[in-house]
Amino acid sequence: MDKIKILDGGTGVEIRRRGYEVPYFTESIWSAQSLIDNPEIVEQIHYDYINAGAEYITINNYSLTQPILSRAKIENRLTELTCLSIDLAINAKTRSKKDVKIIGSLPPLETSYRSDLVINKSDMLDNYRVIAAILENKVDVILCETMSSSIEAKTAVQAALETNSETWVSWTLQGSRSNTLPSGESIEQAFNELENVEPDAYLLNCCGANFVTDGIKILKNLTDKPIGGYANSSLVESINNTTLVDSDPRISQQNNSTPLNEWEYANETYKWIENGANIIGGCCGTSPNHIKELNKIVERF
Repeated sequence: MDKIKILDGGTGVEIRRRGYEVPYFTESIWSAQSLIDNPEIVEQIHYDYINAGAEYITINNYSLTQPILSRAKIENRLTELTCLSIDLAINAKTRSKKDVKIIGSLPPLETSYRSDLVINKSDMLDNYRVIAAILENKVDVILCETMSSSIEAKTAVQAALETNSETWVSWTLQGSRSNTLPSGESIEQAFNELENVEPDAYLLNCCGANFVTDGIKILKNLTDKPIGGYANSSLVESINNTTLVDSDPRISQQNNSTPLNEWEYANETYKWIENGANIIGGCCGTSPNHIKELNKIVERF
């Protein structure tokens, strides 16, 4: 088995957990607000994840897209705030004296989990190219994450690959349907749509930890490249396998979720590794404590 790479965990929820305001993600610039108001807490969270054992940390640029920043009429600050998010990660790495890798995000341009809000391909590609160009040569990996549909993923991956950066793709299975993107597509369908663009790794994120478990079993039969996941700290009951688009996957997941503590989360992650995952981490609701437990799981392998 290849060496298992350990990612960090969630940022937005962790900022709120530490007592700082994080406005609601569908109507604001969400975790990007902390770059303006409390950048020091972002750096500290990176530092804490590194000390917990994360080998890769993702900069806090998930909400730094042109449409999201336009909500606060600060889209002109895209480059400034993205560079700040990179600097904060570098500062944490320098403080830690550890050789961690830095990931830059190509996230959904609009509200997460809403495949119906994905903009047309031409405009989407233009937006992603601008963000990717800012990240180019400043991060070790560009991660196209929380992708809700095949067209969103393919367009983001295309923009990332144009920078010649190491590129990973991660689809979300947000909602209450295992093996189903918010668009209604299956993992295999979304994977096959990437036929002409080949990222360096394939992941699943921001969904129930058990959905990642099931998804890893599918990915291992589709590719020999690295696979993995970083889930929310919950188990989600799969109640509907229809391919119809879910009007609000976040609510569907919330209504069918059981929270996991860090030990329960790590036990579920153990199943990912058993099934071939070699990239693991955490998403919403996970913390440095979760990453500490993932390190213990990895030691067992």
